[in-house]
Amino acid sequence: MQQAKTTDESSIPYSKMALIFLKTGAISFGGWSTTVVLLEKEFGKIMPKEASVDLKGAAAYAQILPGATQVAIVSNVGYQLRGVTGALVATISYLLPAISLVTAFAWVYFGYMHQTNVLKYLDGLIPALAGIILANAYRIGSKHVTHPLMWGLVIAACLSLLIFKIHALIIILTYGVVALLLSLYRKRKDSA
Repeated sequence: MQQAKTTDESSIPYSKMALIFLKTGAISFGGWSTTVVLLEKEFGKIMPKEASVDLKGAAAYAQILPGATQVAIVSNVGYQLRGVTGALVATISYLLPAISLVTAFAWVYFGYMHQTNVLKYLDGLIPALAGIILANAYRIGSKHVTHPLMWGLVIAACLSLLIFKIHALIIILTYGVVALLLSLYRKRKDSA
């Protein structure tokens, strides 16, 4: 696990950490990659590059741990910043918006589930959430997918999943192997 930074005057205050993770937890629809992008943006604003947190390392650790990847990433980053207490502050702050929303929706749904006029307004949330997820996916894609051929691969992956119903893990593994083979081919071509 990453070494915790020592607590000193240069550390981020717990209140600032809590606000960053609260904000990230409230807007990080779309999975762990969205969380990483948002944390990069937030910590990039307040930390010098040499003192920044290791988000790639946190994501790598989170992938091998059981449970929610986003929570593992957030806990790891909190630990890097302020040790065990930082991990607790980060995790609780990150989860608070989701817990609050789920509790509020459950209360409304179970309180008004027999009143169809109320439920029809809740149906509008699905398109809103889908739009937010698509916007975040585009933001992540446009940051890392910079060549038109890569956008073609993005579209092919979407079609493979949506039309041909190929399992997401198979798509990811296939693209990973293809990228590795292309990288090896380029390396051989450059060395020849």
